[in-house]
Amino acid sequence: MTTFGWKRKIGGNIVKATSEKFSAASEVENVPINDAWLQRFKRRKKNDEENKKIKSEELKNEGVRLAQLNRFHDAIAEWDKALNLNPRDEKTLEMKAQALLQLNIPFPAVQASESAVKINPTWWVAYQTLGRSQLGMGDLKMAKISFSKAIHLNPIERELWDEDLKWTLSLLEEKSKLDAENENTSDQESEIKNA
Repeated sequence: MTTFGWKRKIGGNIVKATSEKFSAASEVENVPINDAWLQRFKRRKKNDEENKKIKSEELKNEGVRLAQLNRFHDAIAEWDKALNLNPRDEKTLEMKAQALLQLNIPFPAVQASESAVKINPTWWVAYQTLGRSQLGMGDLKMAKISFSKAIHLNPIERELWDEDLKWTLSLLEEKSKLDAENENTSDQESEIKNA
């Protein structure tokens, strides 16, 4: 059985006069505080953050240059370095996803484009890249949803309508036809076996 008891306050037995004497002796009397070190620390931290942003932009631009030369592996390496410095850069993540698609590596492309969408859910380009990555994985329904979201965010972009969504819908239609044919042939085979 557990017992219950009140906790005693620490210092309850100390004489009040002794306590006041001790606290009076420890007080600092009108000593000016030298917070120059604090200002230097804040300034250094701010400079470090600015340097990270600058270095990240340089790495991102180098990755773009390498991607234009079709050196996608090198571009991805540069973008990874930039993402280490600035992990919440949706544009770098989206470019990385595009490069991964060019190298036919769809799963990491889906991961990168999903991260870009999470960072900026109102950027239609990220949804377009996510849809293309999902097409690369063979996930037609999710690609259709991603392209629909991109169109919802930017309805005047003809490329989304004419190329991405239209192509995805045609693939879905072909898939449903193939599924229907496969179902018919499997039904016929089962009837033959039962006969």
